[in-house]
Amino acid sequence: MTSQEEPEVLGDDQGSSDRTAGRTWLQTTALVTAFGCSCAALIVAFVGLSQFDLPIVRYVRSVTIHLPWNQLTVPWMAFTSDAGDWIGEGTHLVAASVGLLAVGWFFSQATVKAAGIQTLLAHGLAALVVNGLKHLIGRPRPKFAHSGEWQLAPSWASGLDSFPSGHSAASFAVATVLAKRFPAVGPLCLGIAAFVALSRILRGSHFPTDVLGGAAMGVISGVIAAAPLKQWRSSLQDGIRQAAMGVSVALALLWALSRPAEEGIVGALFIGLGLAVTASGLWLRRIEWIGYNASGVNRQATLSWILIVYGLASLTTSLYAVAAVGFACVAVAFNMTLAAEETTHHGRTWLLVRESALLGAVILALLILYDGRGVLPF
Repeated sequence: MTSQEEPEVLGDDQGSSDRTAGRTWLQTTALVTAFGCSCAALIVAFVGLSQFDLPIVRYVRSVTIHLPWNQLTVPWMAFTSDAGDWIGEGTHLVAASVGLLAVGWFFSQATVKAAGIQTLLAHGLAALVVNGLKHLIGRPRPKFAHSGEWQLAPSWASGLDSFPSGHSAASFAVATVLAKRFPAVGPLCLGIAAFVALSRILRGSHFPTDVLGGAAMGVISGVIAAAPLKQWRSSLQDGIRQAAMGVSVALALLWALSRPAEEGIVGALFIGLGLAVTASGLWLRRIEWIGYNASGVNRQATLSWILIVYGLASLTTSLYAVAAVGFACVAVAFNMTLAAEETTHHGRTWLLVRESALLGAVILALLILYDGRGVLPF
C-alpha cells in the first residue's frame, strides 16, 4: 500500500511546484508590464507637454515687465509667483520637517516623528537626484532659450540647469510623504506642491516640462522615503506608476483648457468612447453608493476609478492624453492583479465624503471639457 501511495505524493508535490512556478511567472510578467506601461506613460506625457513649453513661456513674457526685477502685470500670477517661490524654498521645507520631528518627539507622537524623518529623507533624495540631472542634462532656463532649438549637454554653467525643477521636486517629495502619513490632508499637501510648481512657470524660471519632471522625481522620492528601505524596489515601481498617472492627468487637464476639441470623425470617436467608458465606470461604482454594509471591494472600486479616468481623458480628444492616461491605467490594472483582493470596511460618513468628492471631481471635469475648452490664452 505504501509503495502505491508514494507516486501520488510525488505527483502532488510536482503539481504544487508547477503551480507555484506558474504564479511566479505571471507575477513577474505583470510587474514588468506595469513598469513598462508606467515608463511609456511618462514618455508620452512629456512629449505631449513639450508642445506647451514655448507657448506658455512666450505668454508669461508677454505679461512681464522688466524693471530692475521681473514683475508680472497680472495680480494673481504675481502673487502665485512670489508665494510659491517662498513656500518651495529648500530651507523652509527643511524647517517644516524639523518642526514635525520636534513636535513628534516632544509629544511622543510616533506618526508625526516618522513624518518628520521621512520628509527629510525624501527631500534629500529628491535634491540629490535632481541636482545630478540638472547638470547632466544642461537644459537652458527660459530666459536663455529664445527658440525651440538648443543642445543638451552636461554643463556646470549658471542658467543651464532648468530640467528638472528643484522647487517642484522638493515640494512634491515632502507632500507625498505627508499624504501617505496623513491621508486626510493629502489633497491639501499635494495641492500646495502643485501651487509651488505653477509658481516656477509663472516666475519664468522653468518650462512646464521642467516642473512636471521635478514633480515626478518628488513623488518617486516621497514614495521611496515613506516605505521601509528593504522594499525600495517595489517602492520605486509604485512611485513611477503614481508619477506617471499624475503627469498624464496633468497633460489631459492642460490640453482641455488650452485646445479646442478635435473635430470630424476622430473627435466623434474619442467623445463616444469617453462617454461610454465614463458611464461604465460610474455604473460599476454604484456598489459604493448603495452598499448598506458600508463596505467595498478594493479591486472593483479600483477598476471603476480606472474606467472613469480613462473615459475623461478620451473626452479631451487628444491622442497624447488618451495614450498617456491609457498606459498609466494599464499599469494600475496590472498592479491591481498582484494585490490580494480584500473587502474594506469604512464608516458611512467616510464613504459619503469620499464618493461625494469623486462625483464632484467628475462633474467638474465634465464642465471643463464642455465649457472650459481653450480658455487659457496660449
